[in-house]
Amino acid sequence: MSTVEESFRYTSAPERRERLVQFIAEHGYCTITELSKAFDVSEMTIRRDVLRLVEQGKVRGFRGGVGSLSRQEMEGSDYRLRDMKMADAKQAIALRAIELVNPGSVIAIDAGTTGHQVAELLPPDRALTVVTHSFPVVSSLIGNPGTEVMCLGGLLHAESLSFDGPATLAAISSLQVETLFLAASGVGDRGAFCGNGFDAITKRALIEVADRVVLLADSSKFVTSAMVKICGWSAIDTIIIDDGLSEEHQRMLEGQDVEVIAVSTKETPSVAAAS
Repeated sequence: MSTVEESFRYTSAPERRERLVQFIAEHGYCTITELSKAFDVSEMTIRRDVLRLVEQGKVRGFRGGVGSLSRQEMEGSDYRLRDMKMADAKQAIALRAIELVNPGSVIAIDAGTTGHQVAELLPPDRALTVVTHSFPVVSSLIGNPGTEVMCLGGLLHAESLSFDGPATLAAISSLQVETLFLAASGVGDRGAFCGNGFDAITKRALIEVADRVVLLADSSKFVTSAMVKICGWSAIDTIIIDDGLSEEHQRMLEGQDVEVIAVSTKETPSVAAAS
């Protein structure tokens, strides 16, 4: 999250609170720590401001943070429904992603259905360490003898089957990974987006500790609207997509400073071929 312009600082309390509402609306969800740093005031001051705004009905308070979205929007879409969409494309993208993984490396797999496919197809002979906050990814790797799994615990959300919260963020802050396989609900010219603020905060934290960020996005993500911005294109090194992208979206990607890897879904390799 970028630092707030200088005029956001050292204002009166009422003015600061109005600017807080604007800032939270732009980002969808923010932690108390992020707001404290952005506005250059103590966390105690931010907590008082947030409490006042919640009482006034201007924002919604959540554990460890504050959001501007409705509760339904903050929950996100159901994991099981997303897992059935674009299945062939997701498998093709996952197989290509695995080719980017060097033996003995430390990778992070974001919560999402394509990331789950990466975990399902990881060969057992790479001696990898996988960091994840995704319950399906952890479950998939239990039977993989060649992979060490570091689960980022926290509060488990039934809709996304992922962990998040202060404990998750604290665990991420002490790590460094070589490659993050990032998931998104929507992709556009402004970058990557997801459906709720909790996921966005966790994804941003993972981006901060990754040497390389690889966005896994099937072509449906380019025509799907998502509410909360994860990051701009400057934070993404590589995107792996399927061959269903429109010419308009292809041109958009060409205008970004990002490596684009396109995979064919016409002849998806068998699962056995990846092991």
